[in-house]
Amino acid sequence: MKSVFFAFAVAALLIIAQVSAYSVICEEHFIPQKDVSCNDFGTGKAGYLLRIKDLIIMNPLINCSNTNKKIIKKGTKICVLPNFDVENDTIKKAKISNSKVTCKDVTNYAGLKENQAYILENMNKNILVCSNIQNQAGNVIEVCKDKNYNPDFSNSKIVYETNY
Repeated sequence: MKSVFFAFAVAALLIIAQVSAYSVICEEHFIPQKDVSCNDFGTGKAGYLLRIKDLIIMNPLINCSNTNKKIIKKGTKICVLPNFDVENDTIKKAKISNSKVTCKDVTNYAGLKENQAYILENMNKNILVCSNIQNQAGNVIEVCKDKNYNPDFSNSKIVYETNY
């Protein structure tokens, strides 16, 4: 009974409009040869030069809150060239309907834990900031319909280390 009430409460807080959108489908990926930080990509020290902003948009599961911490483990696939496929209907849009919506409401709706809010913030740069969500009523954010936030590497080609 509680779960039905909670689902209804979240639905009442978020107005959902499903539209054809895009998901991160990776065309090219890079695999670091050692543990690296987000900043290592920003400076090219990871073996591949990629702006931190782009790194987290293409790889929303990476938490770059501490850009110098070596959180990206050796051998991890990192999407470096996405294909935003408008025919791949994997994203839905959700409108933050009022100032009573919490970050927990949004992350629960998106199939994430509250401590994974950074994933939605990564996907919705400059649109969603959980620490200030009460002032974001009216903003429309994107969430994955299937609640899977991993980039799709199924047709991705590896790119090799480039000297920058």
